[in-house]
Amino acid sequence: MLNESQPFSDTKEAVNAIGAILTAYLKSGQQNGKRPEDIYARILEVLRGVFPSSESATLAYERSCRIFLDNVIQEKGVPRRAIAGGDVQHVENRNSNDQMFHMLLPAITQQFKWCIENYRSQAAGYLSDQMRQFDAMLREFLAAVPDRGTKDKAIIGKIAAIKSEVRALAKWDRLFALYKANSFSAEVEYIFVLARDKPLAATWEYSPLDAQGEYQKTYDHQQRDRRVYVVRGNWATEEGLMKVGAGEYLDEISRPGQDVGCTCSLQWITSLASVPAEMLTVKGQARVRGR
Repeated sequence: MLNESQPFSDTKEAVNAIGAILTAYLKSGQQNGKRPEDIYARILEVLRGVFPSSESATLAYERSCRIFLDNVIQEKGVPRRAIAGGDVQHVENRNSNDQMFHMLLPAITQQFKWCIENYRSQAAGYLSDQMRQFDAMLREFLAAVPDRGTKDKAIIGKIAAIKSEVRALAKWDRLFALYKANSFSAEVEYIFVLARDKPLAATWEYSPLDAQGEYQKTYDHQQRDRRVYVVRGNWATEEGLMKVGAGEYLDEISRPGQDVGCTCSLQWITSLASVPAEMLTVKGQARVRGR
């Protein structure tokens, strides 16, 4: 486990130090009392200085979200802003009336807190996964070195791969921040859409970008593509005009941006005429035909 309280050091120096430790072990093996577990411990000691902790990454995310939240409060609406790497860029402003905003502010504040805790949990899991992969790579190298060392080029080449992995892992927090860039702004938009537009349902729009990147996804959103999810308690269901179809209620699934790396979106359905026919009741079909 990394010591998260230790200050960061220069990544280049750390990479070179790790390379030197592995090269020396490659040449000598376990001679002069060098053991794989000792080398492993030394490598982790070096890494303590260059790996941002999950908590520091979460604090950076919280600062970005708070800037966005402050602007939401100031403008009483959804400022179309993208949060990425600590930067908040203005795109467009959409105001709501004072009464609606004050009604929605508690829900927005609650979702702000939820997003921070979700980020904290997901960041810790992401870092753990990355460290697990690095751990396997390092242990594989140490196990491959004979007791008296070796000049085997295949084993020598593993040092460059380990150094490259250290460089990437030293920036894990930046990559993770990109995966979660719009997570809070999407939640705020969701709250305002439900209150402002009174949608009946939403169609899940799958993004092929979900399948890209090196991070191994723990979800499969492609199966949701084009499925229609009903907004619970909407006026059409209350009047017996529509029912839940092949999908579920929207509040029963994760929303776009909540899962790590999700870039999917929702296409909102606000009129009864746009609801899929199989989701309309007989009464609903009659209402549509009568228009």
